[in-house]
Amino acid sequence: MRRRFALAAAVPAFVALLAMALLADRLARRALEEELGVRLVAVARAAAATLPADRVARLAPGDEGTRTLAHVRARLDALARATDTRLFVVRPDRTALADSAGQHRIGESPPALERDRLEIAEAARGRALPSQVLFQGRDGRLYKTGYAPLVAEDGAIVGVVGADGTAASFATLRGFRRLLVALGIGGALLAAALAALAGLSLTRPLMRLTEAAERIGRGDLATPLWRRIRKDQIGLLRDTFEEMRSSLRARDEERETLLAGIAHEVRNPLGGVTLFAAMLAEETAGTQAAPHVARIQAEVGTLTRVVEEFLDFARARPPVRQPVDLAALLAEVAELVRPLAAERGVEVQVAGQGEAQADREKLRRALLNLARNAVEASPDNGVVVLSGRRGGAADGGGALLEVLDRGPGLDEAARERLFRPFFTTKAQGTGLGLALAKKVADAHGGTLELLPRQGGGTLARLVVPER
Repeated sequence: MRRRFALAAAVPAFVALLAMALLADRLARRALEEELGVRLVAVARAAAATLPADRVARLAPGDEGTRTLAHVRARLDALARATDTRLFVVRPDRTALADSAGQHRIGESPPALERDRLEIAEAARGRALPSQVLFQGRDGRLYKTGYAPLVAEDGAIVGVVGADGTAASFATLRGFRRLLVALGIGGALLAAALAALAGLSLTRPLMRLTEAAERIGRGDLATPLWRRIRKDQIGLLRDTFEEMRSSLRARDEERETLLAGIAHEVRNPLGGVTLFAAMLAEETAGTQAAPHVARIQAEVGTLTRVVEEFLDFARARPPVRQPVDLAALLAEVAELVRPLAAERGVEVQVAGQGEAQADREKLRRALLNLARNAVEASPDNGVVVLSGRRGGAADGGGALLEVLDRGPGLDEAARERLFRPFFTTKAQGTGLGLALAKKVADAHGGTLELLPRQGGGTLARLVVPER
């Protein structure tokens, strides 16, 4: 976003400054050309006024050594030195008569005059004017030419006087042009820097709001947002986030209080039922009523587990991270699930190494639910594998925990709703086990996936990244 702010400011600024530079350069160059043209026309007129037009008109090829040509060249050279120009005289048909530098013989047609043939024709009709285009001399500087008619005593125009000259301001103009380009680039960079700073002042609180939203999404409702400083819309958005966090926390505290009361009211009679069911089991041991009492004990155990899972899912306390030995954690989960596995003839294998930075109790509950699901889904004589290790860069450098079974797997319709509370594909399921495991993964900033296992079955993969 900061780059977009910088580009949004730099590109228009650069284009605007470049356009202004080009306009200023063109205006300055046009003014210099006009000023130079006026000066050169004045020089050409002065030269035409000092020349003996009638004698110049009589010059012909072969008169290069005559006193007339020498006298004309001397006058042209003196005026050229005084005005820092090069003067020349041509006939209306653009053939040379004389010039201050002595470069052309009488009657020659200098190719350079072709570019100004229209101006020479106008001067031959009595109009003094400058050339319309600049040309580059041998010294690399820009030159312009002014033309004036050479009028004889009888009023006839017998030739055209030209004055080539340059302006020292053209060099200044080139420097001015470079300065304008540098100012344009510098202005664009300055605009980009200012826009980046403005973008930083906007994106930094937005990033903080994003982090706060992610933290709230993970269930951390206890950490308040930063103290408000800004009084703009971002500050108002911060207040809205803080109000939302406070409301969610108050609602969760109220819900936990309510659920704790319900749990207390339910657990007391459950404890009594469990006690009396155990006493009844002892009294009816070996009788026909024993299976019915065992069924009562199993149902009471299921109800106790439902209450515990419901309370675990309802609690929204953020995880307390600490180093967790994966091998010890998986071994403990395996021991807790082995009685259920023994009833179903399922073998539980453990392969764990390394550590995870996680809330041990929450992680244990999540793995226990995943392991129970795997055991319940496994066929007779099946094998459930619990594995854990340090993950790679793709896993956030944290811990990678997997539970593998060879059950029937999951269809696509069930896979889309797996983590919804109270959704289950089992006749005796509560629908909270996977939802609780997913909530634990989210609270740690990790992920939980149930993937098809190669060869049949399901792979439950829980990734717990570093802080």
